Amino acid sequence: MAEYHCTYTKEFPVDEFGRLGGFYSLADLPIVQHKEMTRTGIIEAQDKKQQSFKIRDSEKNFIEWVPMTDVTIVQDPRKLLNE
Repeated sequence: MAEYHCTYTKEFPVDEFGRLGGFYSLADLPIVQHKEMTRTGIIEAQDKKQQSFKIRDSEKNFIEWVPMTDVTIVQDPRKLLNE
């Protein structure tokens, strides 16, 4: 199966230092806000009925369902490293 690398945008909880918080982090810091973040990932599946992709985050390895409109497929994964 081919891997489709992508960037996706989703709202995440963040701590006082602007890092992912809550169950996305091992740090025991309170969540101070929710912030829209763009991250890199790999598309694992798609749901055409719900118009969403199942994305595995490249850095933290968690899985999220994201609307297709918030996902950009990157043909060459090396481009993600140069951003």
